[in-house]
Amino acid sequence: MVSKILARRRWRWLALAASLAVILGAAAVGPTEEYTIELGPFDLPSGAGHDEVEQPRPLTLALPVEGWLRSTAFEVVDERGEKIPGAIHHLNLIAPEQRELFSQIRLRIGAAGSETKPYGLPWFLGYPVHRGDSLLVTAMLHNPTSKEHHGVKVRVRLGLTPSTSWLRPVAIRPVYLDVMPPAGRHAFDLPPGRSSRSWEGRPAVAARLLAAGSHLHEYGTALKLEDISAGKVLWEARPKLDDKGAVVGMPIHYFLPFGVRLIPDHLYRITAEYDNPTGKVLEDGGMGAIGGIVLPDDGNTWPAVARGDSVYLHDVRVQGGPPASMNGSGHHHTAEHHH
Repeated sequence: MVSKILARRRWRWLALAASLAVILGAAAVGPTEEYTIELGPFDLPSGAGHDEVEQPRPLTLALPVEGWLRSTAFEVVDERGEKIPGAIHHLNLIAPEQRELFSQIRLRIGAAGSETKPYGLPWFLGYPVHRGDSLLVTAMLHNPTSKEHHGVKVRVRLGLTPSTSWLRPVAIRPVYLDVMPPAGRHAFDLPPGRSSRSWEGRPAVAARLLAAGSHLHEYGTALKLEDISAGKVLWEARPKLDDKGAVVGMPIHYFLPFGVRLIPDHLYRITAEYDNPTGKVLEDGGMGAIGGIVLPDDGNTWPAVARGDSVYLHDVRVQGGPPASMNGSGHHHTAEHHH
């Protein structure tokens, strides 16, 4: 009974905070720190697909900061510091010591594709990080431009509310869902015409989905999340297109103030829909993923990593970066930390 009363109070407070966020905006309140991770340098040949580029190797590092992660931004720059548009095919920030809500793969705490813009959380929400937490950074690049680039670097900027701040955000958890099986390749061959690809799963603990964004490739028409057990669509996103019909962005949707409840005895499905007009199969032409934030029903309770699980072990093999490794591998990297 006590826990139910506390839960109701927390949701009343969240509803009030959400209303204030609409009025005041999602700007940061209180001191903010920025932590920058840099990978590189390396070269990008002109007009090169991801299979024609020497990719950055997975990097594992120990975070020197403590507080609540609230924003992320990604960019690729050349030797003169000029941004290279569309160079990120995809990028993942992974917490090796934790697991995802819907599967035993390691927890994805941030991700980006070519269409991803810098994003952040409302001031009253944050993902808790502690000094010494391990962070795995994986990236895949390509070069859609006609120019060869040298001295290329990938920069990842993390915005945090420090633990010393008087503002203590509500601790949320990231959630990641993909239309492909959890551990393994996320791209799939895209047949001509209309097609769809789906994956189904159940959350390990009860939680509320507060916000979600998504990722599709060219010719993607929709991405949706369904509660199969309840027989209803929870969210459907359609891509933003340019004049030539190319995907240039995907909407981010907030389910505040109360969120959408996800429960372990319900089955959920993510589906990516495509319409390929080329008349041929496009190898690795399709992807479909949702990244969002959830608030567990039972405070900070979260399922533990099962290191012997086959899905977990396959994720380690595919993504690289041993779970307990705190040493960077591969290309040179630097990190900056400032207020």
